[in-house]
Amino acid sequence: MGTRQAYIFKASLALGLALLTQYQCGNELMAKQNSSKLPLVVAHRGGKRWGPENSLTCFKKSVSAHADGIELDIHRCKTGELVVIHDDTLNRTTNGSGAVKDASWKDLSKLDCGSWYEAKFKEERLPLLKDVLDAVDGKLTINIEIKNCPGDYAGIDDELLKQLKDYPHPDKIMISSFDHIILKKIHDKTSKYKIALLGDSVMYNLPAYAKSVGATAWNPDFDCVRPDTVKAAHDAGLTVNTWTVNSKEGWKRACDLGVDSIITDDPEGLKDFLRLLN
Repeated sequence: MGTRQAYIFKASLALGLALLTQYQCGNELMAKQNSSKLPLVVAHRGGKRWGPENSLTCFKKSVSAHADGIELDIHRCKTGELVVIHDDTLNRTTNGSGAVKDASWKDLSKLDCGSWYEAKFKEERLPLLKDVLDAVDGKLTINIEIKNCPGDYAGIDDELLKQLKDYPHPDKIMISSFDHIILKKIHDKTSKYKIALLGDSVMYNLPAYAKSVGATAWNPDFDCVRPDTVKAAHDAGLTVNTWTVNSKEGWKRACDLGVDSIITDDPEGLKDFLRLLN
């Protein structure tokens, strides 16, 4: 090889090594950026620090504060409407009593569901799911938890899908439940909505189980979130949306673990915390 050829060869080799190093550094930076992606802020029951849980006041506040999502709970009342309330009884969060399933919407619509929290919310009334859909209108994701335990609202899966049929933002709907049977029923009927496994345990072979149900998300109790469980979920293409995390220490740990969403009673506090990490 002549002197000129040797020079060209060495120059080409140096350039190739430089490009390879640049490519590797770029990949490492991208991986670092992806791994440090901040989680989404989801307001638990609309954000319990803002007002009465599962109230239109809180849901509207979540929209105006630019939360990424809200989480809410639905039960079915005696006359068939899907009512947004956490408990299966009225006693804790309204001035009524008894089971939601035994009351008509006419009676439920008159109840005060705000005074228990603070007197200024005395005019607050229970919302229907359709009221929340109208108020949010695609501005954020709605995580609808079907409360089907310990009772069994036969056919509530069909009623929910009927309610969502004309909602023009199916990509902004997540359906979750501790009743994984009903999640499987919904998945078998439509693939329009994200399905999330709710759980307060570390599941054996989570990827295979989630696939069998049709879930694309795992919504675990924060106590069950560990590096290995998050990795297993992410390796299977599942998002991890953990609940209910309300402290700065918890938020930091959730960020370090790489969860996709934090479901919190204090969305404003979480948003402020995440701003400091940017």
